[in-house]
Amino acid sequence: MLEKVDLSKETSKEEYKKIISELELRVGALQRDAKELKIPVMIVFEGWDGAGKGTLINRLILPLDPRGFRVYLTHTAQSEEEIMRPFLWRYWNKTPERGRISVFDRSWYRRVLEDKVNKTVPQQQLSQAYNEINHFERQLTDDGNVIIKFFLHISEKKQGKRLKEMKKDSAMSWRVITEKEWKHHKQYDKYFTAYEKMLENTDTDYAPWTIVEAHDRRFAEIKIFKTVIDVLEKKVEEVRL
Repeated sequence: MLEKVDLSKETSKEEYKKIISELELRVGALQRDAKELKIPVMIVFEGWDGAGKGTLINRLILPLDPRGFRVYLTHTAQSEEEIMRPFLWRYWNKTPERGRISVFDRSWYRRVLEDKVNKTVPQQQLSQAYNEINHFERQLTDDGNVIIKFFLHISEKKQGKRLKEMKKDSAMSWRVITEKEWKHHKQYDKYFTAYEKMLENTDTDYAPWTIVEAHDRRFAEIKIFKTVIDVLEKKVEEVRL
């Protein structure tokens, strides 16, 4: 699946400037519609280190009313309390109230990605994880939640280049906190296989994945905005009927 993605896609500055303002206005209006209609929205960002998750999340939330959403950073290690509970417990209590938006910078997919690659959980638990994740998302969508899932894709070469740039840039270096990102970069092939399996096993009609070609930030940003708009417009229309 990922091998067929065209990472050369770009959006020019001129085209970007022509359409971005209208997209921002539309996303803001749809947030208000979701609030009025009591639609809970979950937006999930997964993808490679250095793919721009933080930057793109910041752009998406810029036109939103800050009182109506919350961003969760969920790539941190589990607490002692979380370790004693089912792995999805830490995410259940982050699901949005009706009419609000939850944005996840990384998510419950850690179990079938980092935990899988680093072998930090028993194989039996990993084999059950896909079913548990699909059931989790199905329960949420059956209850009226909208789940929008983005996977930000970049090549191994681009990842290495961005990590080096972030390390050199004093304004960005805080994002590469430890050697963990470099370790992941060296494990690119292992993560590639894990990502492929994740996309294959959890791309469902009720919670589909959108793969975002993230070499060009303007292109990625426009695709994310348009996807959120398309999904929310359909849900708003469905609820209003």
